[in-house]
Amino acid sequence: MTMLNPLRHFARIAPARWIGLILAVMLVSGCLSRQTVTYQEMSRADPASTPRSIAVLPFRNHTPQPDLAPLVRRGFYAHLSYRRYQDVELVVVDHVLSEHGLGADTPWSAERVRLLGDWLNCDAVVIGEVDHFERLFAAVYSRLSIGARITIYDTRTGRKIWSDSYRARLHEGDVPLTPLGLPLAGIRTGMNLQDREIITAVDKLTRHLADRMPDHGSKDADRAGYHFELQIGAYRDHQFALDERDRLQAQGYPASVRSETTPDAIWHRVVVGPYQDEKKALAARQKLEALLATRPLLRRRATAGSPDR
Repeated sequence: MTMLNPLRHFARIAPARWIGLILAVMLVSGCLSRQTVTYQEMSRADPASTPRSIAVLPFRNHTPQPDLAPLVRRGFYAHLSYRRYQDVELVVVDHVLSEHGLGADTPWSAERVRLLGDWLNCDAVVIGEVDHFERLFAAVYSRLSIGARITIYDTRTGRKIWSDSYRARLHEGDVPLTPLGLPLAGIRTGMNLQDREIITAVDKLTRHLADRMPDHGSKDADRAGYHFELQIGAYRDHQFALDERDRLQAQGYPASVRSETTPDAIWHRVVVGPYQDEKKALAARQKLEALLATRPLLRRRATAGSPDR
């Protein structure tokens, strides 16, 4: 009995058929780009009544990945700390919830939301859900997709004041023109589904959700004594952050890494700046968005808090 070599079997398949099959998979999966975004309509908050202090509750998980919801929650909290809010530390939130027998699956009525405001001494709470996780691996094409939605409730009234959702997709794949190119392309695309890519997708997801939240106060507030910087990402992997910084510096951007310790982790933030002029910071963000296929988070900081290089 003669055993067939799988590579020889692949070689006998016409390249055109392979290309057609791969393109069909890519089209069914959504698009050919590296990242696509899906937004929903939002109920916009009144800037005059936007809360100043916020607590991020445990995220509900509607995916088969048990560790995904805590990871998304921590990522969102890390990016939220770059906004002009006073945030309640996650360890404090979890302790208070545990004391009262509450958790991620608790149904949040208006009365419970108001009680949380008293217990946590905050103006609002963020209730989040991780509602989408998908891995697709087909020959030489892979896709990783993670989605979540957040709702913010005013603890003074129990009323919903903001909601948003986002779905981040990472694509990786080649369309080899010869059958001999299939094994190498398969090895590279398979690497897209490692944990490091999950962290990257979560970072993009949570950065966008935090970036779209309204700031409290007037947009025309006095900016004297402040500078602006762009947060590219917040990572738990220090080497990953350093690699990202080096890549940006090689492109001519003033990138640096700032490490900050929270009760449950050390976050390494990759930032570009500082810029003394907000218009220059926004112009740099536009260029970085085209380069990175994701939108950096614009942050205003006191001049004395410039990052160490």
